[in-house]
Amino acid sequence: MDSQIADRFVAVSPEILYFGTPVAVISTVNPDGTTNLAAMSSFWALGDRFMLGLSSHGQSGRNLARTAECVLNLPSPAEWEQVERLGHTTGRLPLTDYHRQAGIVHAKDKFGASGFSPLASEIVAPLRAAQCPVQIEARVLAQSPFSGEGSFLHFEVERLRVHAARAILDNAGTRIDIDAWSPLFYVFRHYFGKGKRLGKSFRARY
Repeated sequence: MDSQIADRFVAVSPEILYFGTPVAVISTVNPDGTTNLAAMSSFWALGDRFMLGLSSHGQSGRNLARTAECVLNLPSPAEWEQVERLGHTTGRLPLTDYHRQAGIVHAKDKFGASGFSPLASEIVAPLRAAQCPVQIEARVLAQSPFSGEGSFLHFEVERLRVHAARAILDNAGTRIDIDAWSPLFYVFRHYFGKGKRLGKSFRARY
């Protein structure tokens, strides 16, 4: 029986391991005071904390290490094209060989390049992306040391304020309506929305 079960599986080496993660558009402040936007899918929540993973090739990690502030803008499926427009841009100069080989170009105005609209934050300096239905202002609590070009930077951030569009709140205006809210998911570099509800956890309160 064990051999029959084992025959159902084969060892593979996927190029990437994005089995299905939500997308965020992270806002950080550049050295000149402008806001940089970048798409990311390596993040997850633990209570009121988030763990963020950013490539050292980009500008966002450098900004976050310098200023310790960001906004995590969570798009819905309706914003996937704006997210994708960010994918081949960087706020970093000069461009590296990695950028040129990957076809990534410099964009100083990330709002103009993506089609997102800037919206002032209330606690942190980076601007929010107005079209994203959820926007989380956050600050850095801890970060991994820089280990060289091409490495990954890891940050633990704490939420300071959560903004949610009225359209995705329940009638009381205090909770996210899970039928109205759909995150944008990144699955092996393809974009998806939420499917039908399958059930709920024993911990679900609504």
